[in-house]
Amino acid sequence: MTGRPGPDGAFPVLVLGVGTIGSGWGAWFSHRGLPVCLVDPGREPAAMQDAVATKLGQLRQSDIPGAEVAGDVTVAKSLRALPEGVGFVQENATESLDAKQALLRELEASLPPGTVIASSTTSLKATDIQAGCGHPERVLVGHPFNPPHLLPLVEVVAGHQTDDAAVDWAMDFYRAVGKFPVRVRKEVTGHVANRLTSALFREAVHLLAEGVATAAELDDVLTHGPGLRWALQGPWLTYHLGGGSGGIAAYLEHLGDTHPARWADLGEPELNDNVRRMIVDQVLAAYGDRPVQVWADERDRQLEVLLTLMRHGEGDS
Repeated sequence: MTGRPGPDGAFPVLVLGVGTIGSGWGAWFSHRGLPVCLVDPGREPAAMQDAVATKLGQLRQSDIPGAEVAGDVTVAKSLRALPEGVGFVQENATESLDAKQALLRELEASLPPGTVIASSTTSLKATDIQAGCGHPERVLVGHPFNPPHLLPLVEVVAGHQTDDAAVDWAMDFYRAVGKFPVRVRKEVTGHVANRLTSALFREAVHLLAEGVATAAELDDVLTHGPGLRWALQGPWLTYHLGGGSGGIAAYLEHLGDTHPARWADLGEPELNDNVRRMIVDQVLAAYGDRPVQVWADERDRQLEVLLTLMRHGEGDS
């Protein structure tokens, strides 16, 4: 734990990799008042600053709680030019094990041995990422949900060599900056949230490919039905309530046996060229009339409203 600051300190945060995810992280850390250093050799400094500034401006104009004064955002030309006192690293490099391992080996020379390094990896395991590191005990997964400057979830996953104290520190840090961290108890490919969304996506591909529903109809089914409920409760509370006064036990007794028949009928689609063409054609037919960024901006505006409503609801309860 040598060199590790308190998780609620005002230390600089290094955001390593400043694409869609990294720029969101940079904006969020700044919104919460932390100094942010951006490093991404593959991007122009001005482009990184602009990407973070756009999302930070969105946060500063919203009702989402933040610091009175946003943290400074700077760009370092390399990992050998970091500011003094970096207390945490959020790594967002390309989803390549080799690339992440090489980056972390280079990074370690510029950090105190206790500084926690969290990877935003979508599917890789911390055990694999930390292999070859001089201090693997401080490396873990800190996987956000996109867009990370708005959605509170962070999945924290330890590798085989990760120190428990580093995991505890990361959990406390994410809480201190206003996130909702969940510790994943066992390493699995894709962690938890992406496994759940992948299961849904697989069935959506199957239903589209089989002509059961179009892409637009599948989205409508979710956004006007289960999706509204999922913003408030997960599958277990959903089925607990589905059992009425008897709760989950009553649900399983009366309706539990209906699920295996559905499970047995779920699809196992192949993403072959024909299916890919069907997906692209139908998605563009539904959403191709507007640029992707316009849809993303609309999503963000609606998420802000939803988060505000949920926050007020929690305050009233």
